[in-house]
Amino acid sequence: MMTTQEILKWRQQASGLNRLMNMQITELSEGHAVVELSLTPELLNPLGMAHGGTIYSLCDVAAGTAAASRGRVAVTLNSSTNYLRPGGPGRTLRAVATERKTGRRTGVYLVEVFDDKDTHITDATFTMYYTGQTLEDLICRPAE
Repeated sequence: MMTTQEILKWRQQASGLNRLMNMQITELSEGHAVVELSLTPELLNPLGMAHGGTIYSLCDVAAGTAAASRGRVAVTLNSSTNYLRPGGPGRTLRAVATERKTGRRTGVYLVEVFDDKDTHITDATFTMYYTGQTLEDLICRPAE
């Protein structure tokens, strides 16, 4: 049987958007996740900076990964994102998600994004909703 961390890492990295954007889970523990991606030309806006949707998607995956780190399936219920600085082309972005509160049905996660020079790019807060499923429930249903 796969561990919760193995299941989560497999599901996150096998999903379409995560794979398309080449997101990688680099750290994972209970209530905490770090997800990284390299800013390729496809992930930039017309001004040559990280597209806001790229950064938001990175935050969403990091928050979802941290929320699911205890073995429960979670989806985003609400979020707030503050873009502090642009992410430059050719850089790696690192989203660090940390659990602030977890309850029976929801959890709150702070996500901070840094570039490869440790410049603070973005702060986001995600409220995650626990669906009632466990990650083990998803083993029989492969990622699409």
